[in-house]
Amino acid sequence: MISTLQQTKKGVMRAAPEFKHKVEANRGGETLRFCYQCGCCTSACPMSKLVDVYKPNKIIELSKLGIRRLPQSNAFLFCCACTLCTKSCPQGVKVHEVMQTLKDVTAGDGEVRDFLRENFDGVLSNLGQQMPFPVSYTWLCLRPTDVEAEDAFEGLAKQTLERVLERPAPQAVPRAADAPWVTVIGSGPAGLTAAWELAKAGLRVTVIESLPELGGMLKTGIPSYRLPKRVLDAEIDKIKAVGVEMKVGTTVDKTFFEGLISSGECAAVFVATGAYKSRKLGLEGEELTGVLPAIDFLKEYNLRGSAKVGKRVAVIGGGNVATDAAGAALRCGAESVRLFCLEDRKTMPAHEWEIDEIVAEGVELDPSWGAKALLGEDGRVTGVELIRCKSVFDANGRFNPVFDEKTTQTVEVDTVITAIGQVPDLDFIGRDIGIFKGAIQADPYTMETSLPGVFAGGDAASGTASLIEAVTDGLAAAGSILRYLKEGGA
Repeated sequence: MISTLQQTKKGVMRAAPEFKHKVEANRGGETLRFCYQCGCCTSACPMSKLVDVYKPNKIIELSKLGIRRLPQSNAFLFCCACTLCTKSCPQGVKVHEVMQTLKDVTAGDGEVRDFLRENFDGVLSNLGQQMPFPVSYTWLCLRPTDVEAEDAFEGLAKQTLERVLERPAPQAVPRAADAPWVTVIGSGPAGLTAAWELAKAGLRVTVIESLPELGGMLKTGIPSYRLPKRVLDAEIDKIKAVGVEMKVGTTVDKTFFEGLISSGECAAVFVATGAYKSRKLGLEGEELTGVLPAIDFLKEYNLRGSAKVGKRVAVIGGGNVATDAAGAALRCGAESVRLFCLEDRKTMPAHEWEIDEIVAEGVELDPSWGAKALLGEDGRVTGVELIRCKSVFDANGRFNPVFDEKTTQTVEVDTVITAIGQVPDLDFIGRDIGIFKGAIQADPYTMETSLPGVFAGGDAASGTASLIEAVTDGLAAAGSILRYLKEGGA
């Protein structure tokens, strides 16, 4: 790749605008020219609230000019593709895809490689002051899609991440004997972030997790080939070291929850239980053996290292959970994996590079198909009847699939993995806390619920979202709990 800066005869560095043409030639980069610096992307970006130099609109401006030797120049490395920037853009700029394109285009850039060698440790240390998962977060972000680029770029970056991971754990924060006690229900990124922040402030914090391992969706929803368990476990150990008490294998039911609130011992509660209940297809045959919700399948795969699947697997769904499940099914020994989704190839909600990745591994894509019936014999699934989907949304953007009843196909399978979305399991929540559309009603800025002293965030309150959104929810909740206690809420 050519240098993105050129030197004049007077020794003054100037912009190299030809760099933007390299970006525009890649997927998503063609929308770069539509940006007029309104800043909507930055205002919507949760990462920009944690890292001052991470401003998507500024990164795009520098990309257009070809200027790379400024702090913002390498900030694109931390984009996790939550897509909030793209959704907020009035010009239709595919901001998150531009960030991915920058990772691909600059993967072999000597200046980027120098940054990874010389400055990356410091940036990660600063990020670690803002969140408890700097390495896990960055590990997921640094994903060039080009195979050769991965060796030159991702490998080098992960060497730095490994060094940061090996640093000593922090010492426990001293706390008074009468420090308020806060309970966090759920050990996903939102819950652990809040617990980390509250413990650093000198509070006694207990995290309650129903599963045998900590980490929530980071542990059970993201396959270990994307985020190694040792990376997440090492960062959780550092959260424990701050002084957070962890209780695993403990289920919170209505009695437990009501007792927690009414006991008077617990000063505040943060509900961050995630979204673990899979949406149903609503088809006859969904109870057949061999029909597996993707969340349950991925949970087993991640906790045990493998999961039982047949030889011929169909995955129903077009999002990132579906692509993760498809990739995991191959690793569990499936001979063929086909992914069916309502959307066409261009509008599949999964990240483009994740789709490309599973296709390269051998997954067969079948977009614009919906499940019509699940077929079975002797109580076991034997096939899927599919119907052609003509459109997914109506003119008003509402989910309203239209099918071609004359175009169907039947596929023989012995395993069906359903990945059409998840919702929170809130059976333990009493009537005093408002629930709307299956999620806890909480103030989007303070995370407060309608019940004094109870806060909620992450997927339990907002529905399924990204890691960085969960982290910012946890930080917001911690800040609100501290204010609540300071104002005499306990």
